[in-house]
Amino acid sequence: MGRKQRRTPKSANPDSANGSGRHVQHIFVSALQHHNNGQLVEAEKLYRQVLDLEPNHFYSIHMLGVIAFVTWRYDLAVEQMEKAISINGDVPYCHTDLGNALRELGRLDEAIACHRRALEIKPDYAEAYNNLGNALRDQGRLDEALAAYEQAIAMNPRAASAWYNRTEHKRFTAEDPDIERMQNLLGPNGVESDHSRMLLHFALGKAYLDFGASEPAFHHLGEGNRLRRSTFSYSADSDEALTKSIARTFTPELFERFECAGTPSTLPVFVVGFPRSGTTLVEQILASHPMVRGAGELTALQQIVAGMGVYPDFMARLSADDITRMAGVYLAHIEPMAAGRRHVVDKLPANFQFAGLIRLMLPGARIIHCRRDPVDTCLSCYTKMFSNKQLFAYDMTELGRFHRDYQFLMAHWRSVLPASHFLEVDYERIVEDLEGEARRMIDFLNLPWDDSCLKFHEHSRPVLTASTCQVRKPIYKTSVGRWKAHARQLKPLLAALGIDDTATLPP
Repeated sequence: MGRKQRRTPKSANPDSANGSGRHVQHIFVSALQHHNNGQLVEAEKLYRQVLDLEPNHFYSIHMLGVIAFVTWRYDLAVEQMEKAISINGDVPYCHTDLGNALRELGRLDEAIACHRRALEIKPDYAEAYNNLGNALRDQGRLDEALAAYEQAIAMNPRAASAWYNRTEHKRFTAEDPDIERMQNLLGPNGVESDHSRMLLHFALGKAYLDFGASEPAFHHLGEGNRLRRSTFSYSADSDEALTKSIARTFTPELFERFECAGTPSTLPVFVVGFPRSGTTLVEQILASHPMVRGAGELTALQQIVAGMGVYPDFMARLSADDITRMAGVYLAHIEPMAAGRRHVVDKLPANFQFAGLIRLMLPGARIIHCRRDPVDTCLSCYTKMFSNKQLFAYDMTELGRFHRDYQFLMAHWRSVLPASHFLEVDYERIVEDLEGEARRMIDFLNLPWDDSCLKFHEHSRPVLTASTCQVRKPIYKTSVGRWKAHARQLKPLLAALGIDDTATLPP
């Protein structure tokens, strides 16, 4: 799912022979044109116009589900896909699209069932095998996921998404024949779309990194990141200005003014940090405790903030009642997730921008900031093609600049948030002393110790992040200091981070 247009017949409306049918068809074609041009708001309006005239127009219902999915409205996507299936249950892509939306909601058993249903209808459906692999992977069923990806490749050797996903499940050697197979797909008779080429470049970059071949690894990573970066607009200057504006806004005086605002619930725990800094690992350790629910990367807080206007400018007009209402909306979203547990972990790294607002809204909430070596963190980001909006991650200079902005803002939060509710943990310390750091975090949440926190890799909860494979394994140390072997290829990143690379370069 996520493609702009599904295959449709020349006439999507069986009544197109009459005048009304032709009018519906005209609106639908116009909607598809807007959709293909990325004008999703206009496309959605036109699809709804079609449904005003023909309420059971299958293709418009399905395409509304597609738009809902790519705009992160997963509940609506499920609703639209289920409606489309109720009209025509024999279309395989509707079932796998429904499965993708259910997966994003963490409803993995249902998602798996949807992908299997798509395969019952179309047994050679490579995309359904790939999507099935993703859902199985998120459940921790890694061997089954690998088999699904391999089946997708068997059905369609050019299935770049399956090749990309498969690379996460194996460690390559220089003699691995899959490297040549992927290289051939980038040749004259291989894949054609930039998206497929991008995925293959990322996959090859990971493969070469596995056995330390820096030069070809960064050639492919550079091409993959270049292709991804060409698909959107981004301004590092704007992000820097935003960061400075947030720090100027959240002053000690602001916290004093709203001291009595908000709701003092101790239910929420926010795990924040830079992407690839260990946030998923920390959440998995916490969620292994029987009194903690790991809820994954929730977008509830971001949606609340977006609904208030331009952040942080809207803080100037907020009242204490506004802040309390915002807290109520957030708690109403997470309270059903608790299921009797004392804490719900909201692990969205980007919430580091809202740490001050969290303190105002939810003064009883705990915030855990995950830190990791800046270069290791940025290198890990550069090797991934994120599914969400990490727009800073596809150019080494922009990546380094954003990390410096992040460091600036976290230093500000460190100076204004109370240590009783703001804890910083280092990835390297967790790797070195898992039990000591796990006990420190559990104590921070005022919970009794439980040994299950040391067996986090055995916990079967869904994990829907880029770290899903890593947290299914015991602690390992190979990622610490990983960047030093590739220092020569990382010069733009090191410069942007303000790090002198002369001492790190090999002779």
